[in-house]
Amino acid sequence: TKAIGMKIDSSDKRQVFTQIRNSVIDAALQRLARNSGWLLAAEGVALIVSVLQFPLVARLLGTGGYGKAALIVGWVGLVGSLLGVQTRKTIVKYLSLYLSNDQNFKALAIVKLGLILNISLATASCVTMYIIAPTLSLWLLDSPDGAILFRIIIIRDYFASTTGTTTSVLRVLDRFKWLSVVNALSSIATFLLVTIALMNGKEVIGYLTAVTAVSVIQSIILLTHSNSTLKLRCSANWWKADLSILQSHQKEIRTMLLSMKLDGLRKVATEKADVVILGLFVNINSVGLYKMGKQLATYVSRLSNPIYSAIYPQLANLYHERGSKYIPKFVGSITRWMIVAMTALITILLSISGTLVPLIFGKEYIAALPIFYIIMLMHIWLVLIWAPGLMLTLGKARQLMSINLLSAVIMIGSLFILAPVWGITGAAIALVTNYWVWSALILWYISRIPDIRLWPRRTQSKQT
Repeated sequence: TKAIGMKIDSSDKRQVFTQIRNSVIDAALQRLARNSGWLLAAEGVALIVSVLQFPLVARLLGTGGYGKAALIVGWVGLVGSLLGVQTRKTIVKYLSLYLSNDQNFKALAIVKLGLILNISLATASCVTMYIIAPTLSLWLLDSPDGAILFRIIIIRDYFASTTGTTTSVLRVLDRFKWLSVVNALSSIATFLLVTIALMNGKEVIGYLTAVTAVSVIQSIILLTHSNSTLKLRCSANWWKADLSILQSHQKEIRTMLLSMKLDGLRKVATEKADVVILGLFVNINSVGLYKMGKQLATYVSRLSNPIYSAIYPQLANLYHERGSKYIPKFVGSITRWMIVAMTALITILLSISGTLVPLIFGKEYIAALPIFYIIMLMHIWLVLIWAPGLMLTLGKARQLMSINLLSAVIMIGSLFILAPVWGITGAAIALVTNYWVWSALILWYISRIPDIRLWPRRTQSKQT
């Protein structure tokens, strides 16, 4: 009878634990759905605006003007990314950690550190680029008149340097609704200013000025609101924080910042380096066609960005508050959602692109369709959209950095090999290769983490 009672008691405890676990996971998924929903709504507005703005810009600038704008934005962004620092994920990890433990002074200090790094490095890189803008214009555009175009984007990127920290603060503090409203209004304002500029014949300079003006205002608003929200939460201003209070985590923070810096090279490669390297081997019209195909393909990624942005803070909070036992089911639910959503969306885009591209953008952009079809193959990574956030949450920043860096190096090497031979087709293949290599490496590594059983396996590997 006693043994039976113990079995019943043990069974009851397991049922209680299961109910608690399911309740925690359901609550986490609900917060994720709510936060993703707000960001997705803003991205939906941005997408609608882009669907209107993109054809307008492409038609009025033509392949030559569109290619010139892509080269200018690509080069300035490339240099800024190489010389800047990635604070977004570091802020999310440590700010959520400190706030969950009611360590408000440390929370303020990590934000101060992020902003100091953002502003100081951006000042150095932007001043340097501002000075050499005439040289860049002569080298890339064969004209000194393009210096002003480079300087417009340099100003935009300088003000935008703090957004990585400020948006991370607002996400950790659950201000997704406010972020969504600001992002949606910024998209609408950009469309209005770009339309006015292009309709008045301002061409490339008008387009770049309109984009810069909205970005500068948005950056100032984000900085102001993140400061006031953080002050309300911690009852103090971030600039008064003492950085020495972070000494206990100094080595970890430095390691993560360095890892994220190296990790950012993959993003530089996929978002900027391909256009820049391609520009060394093909003419501006071909750059415009490649950018068109890539822009169309990345609409899928744009719709997934809100989910990606919401997943990491939720994973970090769930892990820090509840431990690793809740992670597998949470991740499994996300994976199933992404498979269904991405399959449907990609199928729709592939089926309508052949008809809509010549109709909306003009017949000169029909040559961009094969590039679009190739680049669409990169979206295999979206099934693993949770993986970077999970690895960072588990303290695997160095391993994530290694995977990202390796895939980026493979892409850069492929670009230099394939672009001179196959032009824009070669660049598209190199871009897709990066994502397939990354996905394979991520799956291989996560399957070796002992405490996270995301799928059944025969043996448990040693800690890596």
